Amino acid sequence: MNREEAIALLDKYCSAEASWRDHCLQVGAAARRLAEIISGRGHAVDVERTEVLGLLHDLGRSREHSMRHGIEGYLLAEREGHPDEGRICLVHVLKGRSLDDAVPVGLLEDEERLQLMEDGWRSNHISLEEKIVTVVDTMMSDTQLVPIEHRYASVRRRYGALPHHYEDESLAKRLSEEIAQLLGMTPYDALQELRDDLS
Repeated sequence: MNREEAIALLDKYCSAEASWRDHCLQVGAAARRLAEIISGRGHAVDVERTEVLGLLHDLGRSREHSMRHGIEGYLLAEREGHPDEGRICLVHVLKGRSLDDAVPVGLLEDEERLQLMEDGWRSNHISLEEKIVTVVDTMMSDTQLVPIEHRYASVRRRYGALPHHYEDESLAKRLSEEIAQLLGMTPYDALQELRDDLS
């Protein structure tokens, strides 16, 4: 799948006025930029795929705006014939959690967990491209680039200080540290030059 096909899929399920569409476009652009920097530093990363995954990561918001938008997006992409690209919809909300750990926090129902396991889902393997998109999404408040800590402080103000919000922040920071090693700087710092374009 290329960028144009990803945008076409996004537009099939999203109106041009939906704020989450702009968010997906911004995450795609920022994720691409990080992938370009990582590639420029000699690390193997698929820049085009990273952008595509960024564009599609919130596809499930066309069906659901709760934490379940991850599984909804994955199932939607799978129905459209794009299960590999659709993985990002679930990966970005799991942030490295196992399928078993996703059920108690409401990311999946047990029947969905069992089906994913039967289908061979590997939640313990997250590609570099998926990690980049997950980190960028955690730094993007709608279309504004913010530090991870600010994003989760906002989440806790809006939805309450639930335990899984703290876990999400910890998992996101762990992934961010991995990406920082490849970038030679924090992802937030690497995207500073794009901040005006992203807001």
